[in-house]
Amino acid sequence: MDPQTTLVGTGFVVLAAVVWIVCAVYAYQNAPKFGRSAALWTFLCILFGPIALMILYILPKHEPVHAAGSAHAKHTDPQAALYEVPKKKH
Repeated sequence: MDPQTTLVGTGFVVLAAVVWIVCAVYAYQNAPKFGRSAALWTFLCILFGPIALMILYILPKHEPVHAAGSAHAKHTDPQAALYEVPKKKH
């Protein structure tokens, strides 16, 4: 076995590992922005690498889940009225 061939092969394995880790980090950071589970997509990117990351970006975005599990429920802050600027009457 040629030592140079082994070294080149090892370089490709290290490069692939770095790409897989970078994909997992991007999935962890961006999955919540798409309304997806960060932990699940990180795991999928560790298994499938760039293919899972491409699928994450291709899938349609989900609405973030609001209070009581309803996607259409409004979040109301009890102190929101304190921060509203009163409108002038003409």
